[in-house]
Amino acid sequence: MTTTLDIPTPEADQAAGVSVTPPAPPPQFNTTVDRKALLEAGTGVAASLPTRPAVPVLAGIVLEASHSHLTLSAWNYDHATRDRIPADTAVPGRLLVHGRLLQDLLKKLDADRVTLYADGSKLIVQAEPTRYTLQTLPVEDYPPLPAIPATGGTVDAPALVAAIKRVIVSAARDDTIPMLTGILITGEGKTLTLASTDRFRLATAEIPWIPDEPDAEAWTALLPAKFLKTVATRWAKVVGDLRLTWQPDAHDEIAAEAKARQVLGELESRLWHGHPDVVTARETADRRTKARIDAEHRAGIAGLAFGKQHTIGRCLRGEFVRYRSLFPEQNTGAVADTKALLAAAERVTLVADRTSPIRLSFDGTSVLLEAGAGDEAQACEAVSAAWPGQTPLVASFNPAFLIDGLKTLGTRYVRFGFTSAAKPAVLTGHHSLTTDDYDGYRYLMMPLRTPGQPADASPPEPEGTEADRATPAEAAA
Repeated sequence: MTTTLDIPTPEADQAAGVSVTPPAPPPQFNTTVDRKALLEAGTGVAASLPTRPAVPVLAGIVLEASHSHLTLSAWNYDHATRDRIPADTAVPGRLLVHGRLLQDLLKKLDADRVTLYADGSKLIVQAEPTRYTLQTLPVEDYPPLPAIPATGGTVDAPALVAAIKRVIVSAARDDTIPMLTGILITGEGKTLTLASTDRFRLATAEIPWIPDEPDAEAWTALLPAKFLKTVATRWAKVVGDLRLTWQPDAHDEIAAEAKARQVLGELESRLWHGHPDVVTARETADRRTKARIDAEHRAGIAGLAFGKQHTIGRCLRGEFVRYRSLFPEQNTGAVADTKALLAAAERVTLVADRTSPIRLSFDGTSVLLEAGAGDEAQACEAVSAAWPGQTPLVASFNPAFLIDGLKTLGTRYVRFGFTSAAKPAVLTGHHSLTTDDYDGYRYLMMPLRTPGQPADASPPEPEGTEADRATPAEAAA
């Protein structure tokens, strides 16, 4: 006896009145581009490809061919990148292909021009005498990319890249406190300020920028340091202005304010205005209003554009450390040659382990660097330094943090600003000893307490709230 299986077919479903979704037609696509231009654009766009995509389509790069251009784009829900290059297109179209595989193929090709065309559900990469056949992904399943925000201004690209590279060293590496893995960008007037901290050090850089509206209110964007690192890498060699834009994300705050105002209105219609319930509801509504106003000046997404190259990042949520009052208005400064001090620090710290401090002793004409103690390996070296203090000063720091700070200065001289040995030190860079040529970069380090070090009897406190007076570690806790 023979048994047969009744397998439904589209024709049978239609005859039975069952709705059938027709299969997507094969992509139409045929374009020719410069291989180096495609490789460069693909490298920038590939920064948005996730290492472990949640769904297969997120591993792809969208290729969209028009009559004169080829647009590449990728989006992982946190970071979107788009680029456009010239192309000779015979058949316009849009398809999705595995991004990293396409990049690997382009790196190995020798031809100057590459032709990409669809053959059914496959993409043919033709560069004589080599030909690759790649399986495409369903482009209709790819999530739509966010539009680049409109509000913002322009900033010099080399200045922004340099500021990111200087500040990023202080961003936290682990995500125990997610907001510390970001860099806070603040636009206020014609100044753009970048800041980061890992609770033990803090770096800030100020650069000029031109806002679209000169009288616009201050705004902030807390962007992941990893995202800004890709920005600095992508535009490291460009010369010109970048467009920096942002868009607020205040939907939750707007809804919460509306609900609080509704509750207040209902209570006021039934109770006298001095009733405790009304007073409490009014205070809640006022807090929600303040939160909504703050959110309207805090970016939800931020975008950067240079020519046809666009990148968009989703901002981190949470309030950043109130860091401005951590910098003392006045301090006593020790000045030394940056390269000489950096070289000495790198030599001396060779004998120090990860938990051992490096001691700096300023005596008026030099600074003595020391590491190691007791039966351990030890090293010391003196470097010329001017210290105007009345008494010698000895302070200890994490050697890796000290070296990072010296490397990011990029100036001939470094100035150590002290209020006392037990308070944070502020490093600034200078090109001259005779003029005040501070370039807007500050690097603050928390000192390490060592055995026998006297406590600071009366440390000066900056003005502000308790949160404002906290150290980076305390403010972020």
